[in-house]
Amino acid sequence: MKSALDSQVTIRGTRDGVLILLGEGEWNALMQDLAQQLLRPNASAFFRGARVSVETGNRFLQESERVELERILSAHNIHLGATMPTVEQTPTARQERSEMYTRQNGATEVLMIRRTLRSGQIIHHEGPVVVYGDVNDGAEILAAGDVLIFGKLRGVVHAGARGDDHATIGAFGLNPPQLRIGNHIARSPEDKKSKGRGPEMAAVREGRIVIEPWQV
Repeated sequence: MKSALDSQVTIRGTRDGVLILLGEGEWNALMQDLAQQLLRPNASAFFRGARVSVETGNRFLQESERVELERILSAHNIHLGATMPTVEQTPTARQERSEMYTRQNGATEVLMIRRTLRSGQIIHHEGPVVVYGDVNDGAEILAAGDVLIFGKLRGVVHAGARGDDHATIGAFGLNPPQLRIGNHIARSPEDKKSKGRGPEMAAVREGRIVIEPWQV
C-alpha cells in the first residue's frame, strides 16, 4: 500500500473549505490514489456532504477528466466545486495564492484566474469567474455566476449555467464565437469587429442577449 509520503494526492482543510491537490503523475494513477484515500475510515466522516476545490497541478482538465473526478467524489457524497491549475510558486504568487483559486464573497465563491486561457483549456465553476488575462479562441468557461474578463474574450463563455438569466459577461474586448447566459445563446456575427469598441458587457434584456458598454 502506498504511504502518505508517496502519495501524489494531498487533501487538506483550509479556511474556505476542503482542498485537494493533484500531483504531476499520470491521470489514472492519480484517480486511483484519490479513490484509495477516500476509502480510509476517517475520510468518510470528514468529507460527507462537503464541497471541495481541486488544484490540478500543471493541467487544465478535459471534460472527460472532470466527469471522472466528479464521479469518484460523488460516490463518497462529496460535491465538486472549482477546479483550477496550481499557481506557479514564485514569491509573488505565494503571497497571492488564495486569490488564485477562490475568494469568499459572502456565500459565493469567486474563482480568480491570473493568466491567459489557451485553446483547449476548460474552466468549470459553481460561482462567478474573474479572469485577469485573455480567453483565447478554443478556450471555454462554464460558470454558475457572472464572468468578468480583464482582457480579450475570443473563446466560448456560458454564464449563469444553472439557469440564471440575470448573470452577465464582461470583457475588455468582446469577440467570442458564442455567448451563453442562462438558457439564452447568441452567436457573434462573422463581420463583427471589436477594434475601438472598448469594454463591453453582455446581459439578457427582454428575452435575448444584448451587448452594452461596460463601465469598469
